[in-house]
Amino acid sequence: MRRLQLMMFAALLTLALAAVSSPALAQGGARPTVVSANCHGHSFKPGRIILACADAGLYVEHLQWQRWGRIEAEGTGTGTGRTCKPSCAAGGTRSAAMEIRLYAPKVCKQDGRVHFTKIGYRWTDGSPIAGTPDSGVIPSPCRAV
Repeated sequence: MRRLQLMMFAALLTLALAAVSSPALAQGGARPTVVSANCHGHSFKPGRIILACADAGLYVEHLQWQRWGRIEAEGTGTGTGRTCKPSCAAGGTRSAAMEIRLYAPKVCKQDGRVHFTKIGYRWTDGSPIAGTPDSGVIPSPCRAV
């Protein structure tokens, strides 16, 4: 009986140590979930997120976070996008209210942190730029860390 108790204790201890040493718990569990706000690195509750990393042609700033949890975050701010008329280089920009939702958390092996890997956006009153969608989802992959 004593041997059975020792084996059970050893098995439970092994499970406990495995849980504590898991990257999601040991590295990301105690720290808040973050987002790659400027197309690299990570930020907690950033004031600005670039949504179009190639040319920064779409971004949201003056962010106010209504909710920031481990699974998702929601905020509002001012979205700005390029009009691309007559061209994206020469065209102006338009700004309007925008809602942001961060979700799909994942532990990124590059830094061991939990990152939101999807950024959903929605122009609150419709896109201010003719011919562009009112909403979309932008990936924020771990390779941007």
